[in-house]
Amino acid sequence: MKYYMDRSLKFWVEAEYERTKDKLSALRRSQIIGGILGQLENQGYASRYLRKDRKLGWRATDEMREELFKREQNAIYDKMD
Repeated sequence: MKYYMDRSLKFWVEAEYERTKDKLSALRRSQIIGGILGQLENQGYASRYLRKDRKLGWRATDEMREELFKREQNAIYDKMD
């Protein structure tokens, strides 16, 4: 199954997939990504929407974008130290 995601959400999902794929090796990639998207939706970091082509898409919520911004700023400050 193909999942349509915006860039910031895709970055987060790919990072989580790489972190967990070895633990869930019995599952297909699409199943793992679907599980990750469901978890992010439950946490309030992702939301579903209907695209113009009538396919389901996923986008990052404002909460996720704020979290990514904070982590990026922390990484920058850590490099400066």
